[in-house]
Amino acid sequence: MRMEPGRIMCAIDFSDFTHMIVSYGKSLAKEYEAKLYLCHIVPALMVASHMSSLIDYAGIEKEHIHNARARLAQIAKEFGIQCEIMVSVGHPADQIEQAVRQNRIDMVIAATNGGPGVVRFLSGSVTNKLVKILSCPLLVLHAKEDGISLIEQGIKLNRILVGCDFSPDSRLAFDYALSLAQEFQTQLYLAHVTGPMEPVELMVSNPVMVHGSRFSRWAGPDYKDPGEKPTDETIQKRDEWFKQMMTRLSEMVPEDSRNWCTPVTMVLEGKPYQELIDYSEEINADMIVLGVRGHSLLEQFLVGSTTDRVISRASCPVLAVRQTS
Repeated sequence: MRMEPGRIMCAIDFSDFTHMIVSYGKSLAKEYEAKLYLCHIVPALMVASHMSSLIDYAGIEKEHIHNARARLAQIAKEFGIQCEIMVSVGHPADQIEQAVRQNRIDMVIAATNGGPGVVRFLSGSVTNKLVKILSCPLLVLHAKEDGISLIEQGIKLNRILVGCDFSPDSRLAFDYALSLAQEFQTQLYLAHVTGPMEPVELMVSNPVMVHGSRFSRWAGPDYKDPGEKPTDETIQKRDEWFKQMMTRLSEMVPEDSRNWCTPVTMVLEGKPYQELIDYSEEINADMIVLGVRGHSLLEQFLVGSTTDRVISRASCPVLAVRQTS
């Protein structure tokens, strides 16, 4: 299924990475002929009851909104783009999510400094929250240590990596990755990560199972104790499993896309987030596309999701795609 975002929002906080965000927004809007929005959220002022009669909070807030609109208009002028400017007051993540719903936004672009999960949890990272609450795809750009000061005239997408675990989430992520690869004439990489010598069983009820696949009733290698030396039979089953997964990855690409897309498939072994990050660096990927799954608050606090960890640690942009009802 071809994905064509018609409305793209750049979440701007006027940091050093603003030009990088707008550069991606401009390029993607041009490729998809989409409408572009520049959005800034003015943090709500904390009103102290004993000072409320002395300070004109409403006037200060109104001035902040006016200044934000002027700065966004100047950015649009520098980039030579036609866009809609949006400024509101409140908590950034909540206000962005509300704007997405009200304006039927198809993609949001933001930036992050990354950091370990506990730090992001305690500091209330806006990007981290957006990953969890947005119903549309979120493209997270990664800030460079030396910042971004020059206006980028375009983005480079030569290699796109999509993580595939054959779930509905990863199927949707693949559709977005394929669409981007077609628009930018990009090399597409498909990677599946399995745990070391872990048993894996593919269920017939899997909603993204290729219809009529000869692997629909195939079970993965038998479990072996981690301390037990693998036998030749186990190694042979493992190798066969890898071949099966390579074939399934290849079968994800529609026949009508093969005249322009020759995907590179790879099965990796280890922790999913680390293997995807390492492989993205190995192939010098320009973007990683992953599906987002819901986790409980406790799970997110203790271990985080694969997508969350990739977003915080990858050196290239990550497109997080969520399955919606």
